[in-house]
Amino acid sequence: MKKTALILTAALLWATAASAEEVVRSFRQQVPVGTADKIHLDFPVGELQVDGWEGSKLDLDVKIVCQDVSSRCEEAARELRLVYNASGDTMEVRVKDWPRFGAVKGLHVRGAIHVPRQLALRAELGVGEVHIQGTAGDLTVDLGVGEVHVTLPKEAFRTARIDTGIGEASLVAGGRRYSSGGLITPTIHWDKGAGRSGVQVDCGVGEIHVTLE
Repeated sequence: MKKTALILTAALLWATAASAEEVVRSFRQQVPVGTADKIHLDFPVGELQVDGWEGSKLDLDVKIVCQDVSSRCEEAARELRLVYNASGDTMEVRVKDWPRFGAVKGLHVRGAIHVPRQLALRAELGVGEVHIQGTAGDLTVDLGVGEVHVTLPKEAFRTARIDTGIGEASLVAGGRRYSSGGLITPTIHWDKGAGRSGVQVDCGVGEIHVTLE
């Protein structure tokens, strides 16, 4: 219950933030992935756009934004750091020293990230929107509250599992559309693809839309 309350509080703050905003910090860099064969992106609140590309590096363009600009939000934003490290076979990217959910109104991340297309990818976001397209390795997306939109090459994928606790979900694959919605949403399972990879998307409250084309 405590975790759920924190997520819903963050969602309310995200939804009611004012339209005026200021980019307080920007991180722009390319990071070699070395021998890693998995990428793990972990962000708290905001908007995440991830695209697969032919490059061998992670291309990071991450902005820390304050909506409803205040000195408290700006101070919190300046304390944040974008960190990345390789542990075993996984390259992890995250924002460090984020204040607890609800502590700073309007603070969020806006990330545009390119990842090597063939590597497995895990993307986690507490509250906000996730957009992913063009990756071909195993994909896992975990969102607490918000929306997920995924567009992937159908020839690369064999299975899909789409699950939102409360809300709606859809999958377009193999020339068919599968959908579910409601207070308790049935999980969508699909295993008719010709590829080798799998996509799994989970959202606690919100919408999931996955297209294999």
